[in-house]
Amino acid sequence: MRHALLPLFTLALLYAACVPSGDGTSTSPCGDGNCSNPETAANCPEDCSAASSISNPDGDAPLFLTTMTHMEGNWDDDTQELVFLNHVEKLRYGMTLAEEYDAILTVESEKPFARANDIWDLNIMAEVEARGHGVGTHCDIGFKTPPTTAEEYSTQFANNKALVDALVGAEDNLGCSGGGSVNDWAIAASLAGFKYIDGLVSMHYLSMPLENRPSSLWTDDFIRSGNHHYNAPEDLYQRIYLYGVADAQDFVADPDPVIVISSGELGLLQAIAEQGRETGGTGGDDKDYILDQADVDALVDVILEVDRNRDRSKVAKLCPYLPANIFVPENETVLRYFFSEMQTLAEQGIITWASQRQVYEAYLDWNNLR
Repeated sequence: MRHALLPLFTLALLYAACVPSGDGTSTSPCGDGNCSNPETAANCPEDCSAASSISNPDGDAPLFLTTMTHMEGNWDDDTQELVFLNHVEKLRYGMTLAEEYDAILTVESEKPFARANDIWDLNIMAEVEARGHGVGTHCDIGFKTPPTTAEEYSTQFANNKALVDALVGAEDNLGCSGGGSVNDWAIAASLAGFKYIDGLVSMHYLSMPLENRPSSLWTDDFIRSGNHHYNAPEDLYQRIYLYGVADAQDFVADPDPVIVISSGELGLLQAIAEQGRETGGTGGDDKDYILDQADVDALVDVILEVDRNRDRSKVAKLCPYLPANIFVPENETVLRYFFSEMQTLAEQGIITWASQRQVYEAYLDWNNLR
């Protein structure tokens, strides 16, 4: 199912369209093109898509807030049903909390979890999408065992994509998260059918000449010695904007792009207070940190700073990483604090919640690229 993107309205018009009727019910049904309370981007993405929250073309481009939740490549969901069901429970718990605050999650799956959806006859990826959240492909490929040719690399991307395509449809699976390698990941992902890449970290520097990396520190050996999950690009104000590239030689917009870079990464939500906005970190690092209110406060500080300083002519995005194991009752108090603080920022017009795909499509619309 393709989420319809609405015309660009002012925030005032959007607010007016979402006023409830006198009896508290929606003034019109989902799918009629009007975002009417209690419709939200989570329960009615057709009418309340991220693009519907973009101000008019003569005003500011939006600052989007997205998330990433990776269903990892080293998991055994496809051989252990109880492991899979435990992950399903966590995702449902996270979605239910998020929906109370009109928030949108994005779940991106590697091969084991994608296969498990079919093996155990429970298509949770389709459920994620049906509930108004984002879906995509996680690409844990190319780093530990680099492919020898671009064609081989593209096949690896395509194999991951095909498994998620079968669950949600190719038309709704447009993005790859990850895939950094010494090979040209931009061209390879594009050849596999991906339209954008998110989840960019320092392993994505491996394809770039040393002179195109942030400093001489970022050698291949340094990246491979446990420093592959730092946020990329390194500069936050280079990282927050979307742009198209023709290859993976640098993080600079190209005139004839083959794929869109969609970074904005902030790393683990539960590590933002300790690591800061630059270092980040995803994946296996999540066991080293505990989610607390200080992490949420640090995220709010970053959002407010970016809102003060960003180029308002460009679509921008910030993305904390929420691992699946964060969605447990022990974290409910802090998760509610996180969603509540983000809801306040959204109501103030500072951020707009969106899935990874919605950000990509809003970027295309803002720049008249489709």
